Amino acid sequence: MSPLRASSALLAAAALCTAAAGCAPTLKQRELDAAGTLEELADSRFEAAGESAARLLERDGGNPYAAAVAAISEYKATVHDLVNDVITVVVGAAATGRVNDRYLEGAFRAAEASLAKIDARLAIAAAEPGLAIELCVACLDVDWNRDGRIDDDDEAILEVELDEEERPIPEGDPRRRPTFRFDHGDFLWARAFVAFQRAALDIVIAYEWSDLARAARFEDADVRIRLVDEARMAEAKRRILEGLDLSDAAREAYLAETDDDREWLPNPRQEDHPMPMPVDAALYETWARIAGDVRQLVRGEEGLDVAEIAQLGDNRWKNPPRGFIDLGRLFDDPHDIVLDAEALDDIEDAADDGNRRAVETALDGLLGSAYVRKMPRSPLPSRLVRMQREIDRGVESVGRKLRYLLWIN
Repeated sequence: MSPLRASSALLAAAALCTAAAGCAPTLKQRELDAAGTLEELADSRFEAAGESAARLLERDGGNPYAAAVAAISEYKATVHDLVNDVITVVVGAAATGRVNDRYLEGAFRAAEASLAKIDARLAIAAAEPGLAIELCVACLDVDWNRDGRIDDDDEAILEVELDEEERPIPEGDPRRRPTFRFDHGDFLWARAFVAFQRAALDIVIAYEWSDLARAARFEDADVRIRLVDEARMAEAKRRILEGLDLSDAAREAYLAETDDDREWLPNPRQEDHPMPMPVDAALYETWARIAGDVRQLVRGEEGLDVAEIAQLGDNRWKNPPRGFIDLGRLFDDPHDIVLDAEALDDIEDAADDGNRRAVETALDGLLGSAYVRKMPRSPLPSRLVRMQREIDRGVESVGRKLRYLLWIN
């Protein structure tokens, strides 16, 4: 076959492939297809961006750019609706003295369902290692404080306010509104973020909170927060573990990056990151260890040492209570939460008197099967205490790294 005929054949094959069902377009073509919806997002036209992204996904369900825009747009709408619903309930409670817990439960369920859709979109985006989206998050016009208008506080909420020396960046300085280049690790991080939020909603939905709302008007009332959906607690545990796995995947993706271009979260080798916070190998190691600690706690493989926790306050016990709090069992064997005012007073009095046995008896009644006498001790409290002591000693870089670690998780 002649070179000319071979070239024609290749072009014909490419055309057929583009038209054939199941023959995915290239990443560059998908980016071009999503150019309009990316522009709408950058212009803060969230509703239009979400609609055009949805239309594009109907034609090409694997387009990671459209999926990312759809996720961001729907997340903004979800947070907007949930905040409005909570405000409605609070205002109603202030006016009537009663909390509309059914309305609030519906709001939480709607938010969780929306987050499920958002995670599905993010999964599409995170599945494409070559995906990168440029976005100035501080430039987005959002009424963050929910006062009905976009004011100076709204415009400044996501700005970078301090430089590397923690000196204020002047207003109007372009460093306050950088454009980030969000890539593979960032979308894995976003999925972890959503997983933890879904777990929190599962825990809230698992219980019926009307007694707590009524008790808020009577300081001495006992409260029983009833478990109404045990399966939600199991789902919350699964989602926390899923979020930790995604957090690990995001950390590994960040560490594997070889580019260096306006990083949202840099690895220790990257220097181009508009967020002026220090990042080193120690931060990533601490991130890994804390995620591992939490995983062990949620699985019930380690527990929180009550004696260690008791010593975290200003008072030092001579004879601290013993035993462990098994967080894993709170998920595996959930039950009604009974807040007995007298028992809580007993704990406080016993703590003041150093009465170990009284505290242990009260904890047994409060936590039930989740309060155990023996189990492997989690290193998480001592790890956090050690960090706090380093901060107190004035090791500022440690403090900044810790704030960064908490921020990204």
